[in-house]
Amino acid sequence: MFATGYVPEQASTLAEDFESGHAPTAEMLQKLAQESGCNILGGGMHKVKGGYANRVILYTPDENSGKFYYDKTHPFFPEQNEFVAGNETKIFSVQNFAIAPFICYDLRFSDGFHKARANGAQAFTVQAAWPAVRNEHWEILLKARAIESQAYIMAVNCVSADGTYAGNSQIISPEGTCIAKAKSGIEQVVQGEISLDFLKQFRKDFPQQVI
Repeated sequence: MFATGYVPEQASTLAEDFESGHAPTAEMLQKLAQESGCNILGGGMHKVKGGYANRVILYTPDENSGKFYYDKTHPFFPEQNEFVAGNETKIFSVQNFAIAPFICYDLRFSDGFHKARANGAQAFTVQAAWPAVRNEHWEILLKARAIESQAYIMAVNCVSADGTYAGNSQIISPEGTCIAKAKSGIEQVVQGEISLDFLKQFRKDFPQQVI
């Protein structure tokens, strides 16, 4: 919901049809992916039968742009009346990395991460509107998901002028080490390098049972 802010109570006026590719947010993300040559994960409130889905879509520079998506499987309390929960974990292939996307409240439920890891996920993305008052949970859960799954975590969180949301976007290694992190309360770009070779070697050197 980066284009609107976390306002699920306004879904009736802010929701878009992301499948058509002609919604304002979808068009902007498709254009940005093509112009930058980058793969972009973004989305918002998508109209579905019976309500809305909190959806993230993969936009690419090529003809596959907008074809792969994930719907949040654990709607947060303000979403539960009108939002339809997704029913499956998704894995996208991006530059030879198997990436499973998750959204905000999903982070509190390890089962989806375990399933994605068992299905071959090597990295997770988490897009969130996580309030500053629970930032310690954000920090601990991100590292826990990285460590228990031996996977990279690329997590982005919003920042608000009133301090309700403090960001703290970050990239975490399969060892649980923070590779890069945004300064608290400041909107900024976070960059870091992830290595498929390192991940494979780490899993080989420290094998663990995949549930």
